[in-house]
Amino acid sequence: RPAPVAMERAAEMTAPTGDRPNAFAEALRAAVSERGITLARLRRQLADDGNVVSMATLSYWRSGDRQPEGAQSLAIVEGIEDRLRLRRGHLSALLGPSARLGAVPPPRLPFDEERENRETEQTLAALRSSPQETLRDLSTQMTVRVGADGAVASIVMRSLVQATRGVITELPLIDVAPEETEVLSVISNVVGGRVDREYLHPGHRVSGVVIALDEPIVVGDTTLFEFTETFPPGSPVRQSAWHATSRPARETLIWVRFHPDALPSWCEEYAETDDDYVCVIRPVRGGSVHAARHGFGPGVLGIRWGYDDDPEPGHSRGE
Repeated sequence: RPAPVAMERAAEMTAPTGDRPNAFAEALRAAVSERGITLARLRRQLADDGNVVSMATLSYWRSGDRQPEGAQSLAIVEGIEDRLRLRRGHLSALLGPSARLGAVPPPRLPFDEERENRETEQTLAALRSSPQETLRDLSTQMTVRVGADGAVASIVMRSLVQATRGVITELPLIDVAPEETEVLSVISNVVGGRVDREYLHPGHRVSGVVIALDEPIVVGDTTLFEFTETFPPGSPVRQSAWHATSRPARETLIWVRFHPDALPSWCEEYAETDDDYVCVIRPVRGGSVHAARHGFGPGVLGIRWGYDDDPEPGHSRGE
């Protein structure tokens, strides 16, 4: 399973998202026409089901002048799908981004190496994950515990994301290991969802896991989830903690807490984007160090450390 120190997010939709601005309206018009039903009759049927909606609203949706937004409107769309004998998600997955939420830039893989980007795309495909155009990354917080050997022992990750289109039911996470391995990390204590499926790329560096949300989220809604990552014996040694994001994130925070017997000889913070690479030495005060950014991405933000007696860079003490 992947460690959350290098992460891409995507959202699996209930159906492919339409590329045309009025894809939802076009599909609604076609379904109403095929069933030979009037909007007035459809409105009465929806009201009988407890989905009260005005004729003006239905007319706006059919013409494409407006689109459903918010939980109540999405519930009405599901009622329309039921009444028109459409599969769930046939209409809702065609909704464009909410105008109230503002524009969300398209995602871009943040890694420099061609291999990492290629294997990330292949892993997302193997996980049956759709692109992440449907998400806004509001906050990611990582608390990293370093053991007495100087290597990462566990990571607790808490993330807040928002749906900007359609319905989101699950979130895939991708990790790039520091070296090839067949030992996967362990994800436990998941709050807000559950581990549904996982995949290790044949290249043995990139792996992925899908977290199914406890409750799906619709346009404008947010979900908060948390999990703990640990590393069994045989896992690659990690003397860094980093988070990769494929689009600007409102808040990114990495907090590394060192074992009192493993205070590093040196520690540095680095940030890498398309336009720049910045690396600065960071003092470790009170046994910890943190890196924080607002609006960072696409790119990689990280903290790495080492010891004077390391046999070679990236290996923990005592190896």
